[in-house]
Amino acid sequence: MYALPYFLVYRLHRLALDARRRDRTWRFVAWSVVSGLLASLLLGSLLVVAVALVAGGWWWLAAALVAIFVVPLANPQLVRHVLVPLGWYRAAYWIGHFTSMVDSDAAGMVGAAWAHARKPTPSGEAWIAARRDKRRPLGDTEVVVTALLAAGRGDADTARALMQSTRELVEVHPAVRELAGEWLACDAAERGAWAELAADAAAATWPPTTLTYFLEGLALARTNAPGAPGALELRVRWLLAPHRGFTRAFLVAPVAPPATGKPNEPTEATETAPAAPERAPLPRAMAAQLQLAARATAPDLASAVQAWDLALGDDATRAWIARRALELEAPLGAVDRAIKDVARAVTDELARIADASALGAPAARGVVGDQLARRLRHGRLDALEAGFNRWVDRRHSGDVRAPIDEWREWVALRAAYDAAVKAGGLDLRRLAFPHAYKTGNSVGTWLWNQRDEYALGHAIFAWLLGEAIAVGDTEAIDLCTRNARLAVPTRTGRYKRS
Repeated sequence: MYALPYFLVYRLHRLALDARRRDRTWRFVAWSVVSGLLASLLLGSLLVVAVALVAGGWWWLAAALVAIFVVPLANPQLVRHVLVPLGWYRAAYWIGHFTSMVDSDAAGMVGAAWAHARKPTPSGEAWIAARRDKRRPLGDTEVVVTALLAAGRGDADTARALMQSTRELVEVHPAVRELAGEWLACDAAERGAWAELAADAAAATWPPTTLTYFLEGLALARTNAPGAPGALELRVRWLLAPHRGFTRAFLVAPVAPPATGKPNEPTEATETAPAAPERAPLPRAMAAQLQLAARATAPDLASAVQAWDLALGDDATRAWIARRALELEAPLGAVDRAIKDVARAVTDELARIADASALGAPAARGVVGDQLARRLRHGRLDALEAGFNRWVDRRHSGDVRAPIDEWREWVALRAAYDAAVKAGGLDLRRLAFPHAYKTGNSVGTWLWNQRDEYALGHAIFAWLLGEAIAVGDTEAIDLCTRNARLAVPTRTGRYKRS
């Protein structure tokens, strides 16, 4: 009877936290204040009762009261400000179980991995990995734990890719997704990737913590995005967030003003600077090649390809090669062979640069442009097919891997596919999809039916459906739609695509 007010206020506190996760407007601030006041009320009353029990000699009852009622309320602050900085992953694991009654092990696992990432040790990683591998089937918790272990090893790229991949999983633990979003927000702020963070904020990709909410507002302000918070709102977000001593540097840093003037408006320097002397086609092509080697961008690649096509088709270039052939007493046909050899060597180098920088073939038509387009298209298709073949062959070879390793292989394949079709455009996407569709359906069905990896199989089916729609394959759309609509059993409830 006496505990009824506590449970009522505690329930209101949890509802306030749940409501905050769904909002990024001023209501986020309001629900944060409400949850903070309710938590303070509960903690204050509980501590008063605990002190009274200790004074009455009932210290053991006071200890039980604190363990049962105080620790769940103070859990986020205890983990963030005490256990994680100390690297106490075991304590973070056990105390994390007080966070939720639904799959409480999830919060404990990510808390332990978070603490380990701050002070990593080989024994700590082995301890956490052993508990992660016991959890079946794969869900967002196992992926985020693996990402934090990678971050502890200093592999930020792997950690970032795994964190971002959780958006494809239908199993959702709010505490796990909050930590993933906060890690990605801090990572983006550290890299200065404000546009990336602003895009996540606009899409409401991750449920925000108070720190994520502040960094997202900062990203929106720095990119001059619609709905960016003003100075006062940004300061309120900063006051709500933890680690204010550190984040204050972001708050007071100057924000670059939005660009003014017309994009093609000439500046004073361009109006007064003398025009550069016109170069012959061959020297201009060599200069473009050197510029591309120093700064591999799509416009530079297009300029280099165009310059070489002009140079190798220029009469002056052919005349110069003919004179050199006469001087060297070369046989007949040496000019054409020399043009072909130069074109082949140039194409090889341009293809190497394009592959290294994931650049697409420019829309150029010439001896170099045509060869480069064929080289990139066939080379990327061959690489993709080889990767998908190795993936599907394991189904028949009996090479069964741990679920997290299956997921990491799928993420790597997805990244290679996305990079190839981004560079190659819709034409390459249409050529690559049939093989990806065949192998993806085979592996996805195997994972679902024989290994009970429902979330992993669903992620493959959902991706194939998106690709089928993109390339307009009606037969694939029909099959992938049926597969993607299957109910997915998860630890947080059955997911059913509407």
